[in-house]
Amino acid sequence: MTRLHLAFGLAVAVSAVGLQAQVPLEANIPFEFRMGQTSFPSGDYVFQYTTQLVTVQAREGHRSMAMAMMLPVSRSKAPETSVLQFHRYGDVYFLSSIFMAGSPEGAGLAKSAHEKELAKLTKPRDLEVALRTK
Repeated sequence: MTRLHLAFGLAVAVSAVGLQAQVPLEANIPFEFRMGQTSFPSGDYVFQYTTQLVTVQAREGHRSMAMAMMLPVSRSKAPETSVLQFHRYGDVYFLSSIFMAGSPEGAGLAKSAHEKELAKLTKPRDLEVALRTK
């Protein structure tokens, strides 16, 4: 019976982490970008974000939608406004991380196989796009 209680407790704890309030954010992305295997055209997007998960959907809701697991990341200085950070390789952009205003701690995405291949050829340039609360 003890194992059953332990398993139930673990399931409840994992569920509670997933129930953290998602912060709905919007951004106008002026370029085509990739998140994992999904490509998104330029446009307005809604981001649902927790420290463990991000979902991206076109504001109109008709186009692509993607979901990805997030990893903890940090930077030396906290941004003044909430931002999406992208890695740029030539004219190819990859969503790399999200930082909320006033915090040097954020959440990042693991590099896709495509991004890893591009990173072998050239060093990425970082680019930020401001987020706004929906």
